[in-house]
Amino acid sequence: MTCYHDGMGHPEYRRLSTRERAPLRTPAGRALPASFFDRPADQVAPELVGKILWRDGVGGGRLTEVEAYLPVDDPACHASRGQTRRNRSMFGPPGTVYVYLSYGVHVLLNLVCEGEGVGAAVLVRSFQPLGDLSPLVANRLAAGRDGRGRPATMKGCLLSCGPGRVGQALGLDLSLDGKALGAQSGIHVLDDGRRPPVAHDVRIGISKGDHLPLRFFAADSEYVTRRPTTSGGKTHETA
Repeated sequence: MTCYHDGMGHPEYRRLSTRERAPLRTPAGRALPASFFDRPADQVAPELVGKILWRDGVGGGRLTEVEAYLPVDDPACHASRGQTRRNRSMFGPPGTVYVYLSYGVHVLLNLVCEGEGVGAAVLVRSFQPLGDLSPLVANRLAAGRDGRGRPATMKGCLLSCGPGRVGQALGLDLSLDGKALGAQSGIHVLDDGRRPPVAHDVRIGISKGDHLPLRFFAADSEYVTRRPTTSGGKTHETA
C-alpha cells in the first residue's frame, strides 16, 4: 500500500486541489514546548483540545478528541505491562511521538507525557481539518479503508474522526515512533489561543480500564467519535 506523505503524488490530490500543487502553509500559533507535556497525561489531555495538530507537507487540524493513558492503575495503558521493545517510546522524554500499529492495521498517534521513564501518553482520537484538505483526502483514499475496515468515505467528519482515520489522513507510519515533536518528526502541536469548552467521559474501544473518565473532547464539535450516552459526560474547565 502506497501512502503519499506530502499528499501530492495521488491523482485525487490534483483533482480536489484548487491550487496547482501549492505549498501548505503552517497555521499561525505557538509551538508547544516539551515542558507542556511534562505533566500527568490527564492534565495535558484536556488542554490539548482546541490546539492545532499539524504535519509538515500534509496538514492537519484542530484537536477535538483525545484520551489520557496513565502509568499507574490504568490497565489499558501500554506502560502497565512494563517497558518492551514495542512501547519503549512511551517511556521517552515528554513531547515524544509514540506511534504503534493497532490490530495490525491502523497506525495510532500518541504524545508522550511526564518525565522520561514514566510511561504515560495522550492518544489523538480526532481533529477538525483546517486549510487545504486535499492531501488528507488523498492519504485516506490511498489507505483504502476507513476506521472500521469499510471503503474510505470522506463525508462529514469521517475524514479525521477516529484514531485510525487520524493516522491515515496524516499519512503516519512507524518510522515516526520515538521522534520528538517539531522538526525531527515534522509533527507539531500549535497554540493559537482557541479555548473551546471541553467535556470528559469514559474512554472507548478498550476492554480494560473503560470505566475511567479519561476521554476529553470539544463539547461544541461534531468531530467526536462518540457522545456520552448518559449524564456521565461532564464539562471540564481549562485555563
